[in-house]
Amino acid sequence: MGKMHAEGVTLIELMVAIAVMAIVVTLGIPAFADFLAANRMSAAANDVVSALHLARSEALKRQATVTMCASEDPAADNPDCSAAATPASGWLIFSDDNANAAVDGGEIIINAHGPLPLAIAERSAWDNGGDGPPYYAAFAGSGFRQDLPATGVRALADLQLCDARGNRDTGGGIAAGRWIQLSATGRPQISNRVEQLQGSDNPLGGC
Repeated sequence: MGKMHAEGVTLIELMVAIAVMAIVVTLGIPAFADFLAANRMSAAANDVVSALHLARSEALKRQATVTMCASEDPAADNPDCSAAATPASGWLIFSDDNANAAVDGGEIIINAHGPLPLAIAERSAWDNGGDGPPYYAAFAGSGFRQDLPATGVRALADLQLCDARGNRDTGGGIAAGRWIQLSATGRPQISNRVEQLQGSDNPLGGC
């Protein structure tokens, strides 16, 4: 009958294994964090653009003004636009029958969206020709971008989403942030190239 013996690892082998594991973790965590940040940014930009497309399509369908406005309480029972809010706080899309960027009696709320992720919200910017709040995007029955004189400010034309990665090139010339342009015809477009986001054509100055 053969002798039984236990096999294990030596202290040196254990130390090597721990060192290798430490290297893998050190390299892997930043890459995973960048992956999450990139997905978060893409999702946020897609949410904003989808909302703009929805507002425009509803305006065309209804042949009437539909507004997307910044709101601090989009999940409230009776939500309304917020004068001091930005789209990062959340937004409402509604049938703006009297074109005043406020939800009045009888006006239908088509969609409500909560705030953008904090990592993006606190570094993002908005431009309506330098007029400042209240921030809104309105669409006429033709689908064209529409300024609402009752608000005293122009409609949004540019939205910039940034996070802690700033103006980093994430690979292949793709920027960490996003620049969303809303044309006069009401069509939103995402720019994700470094030379676009950080270029002189971006009125918001890049991330």
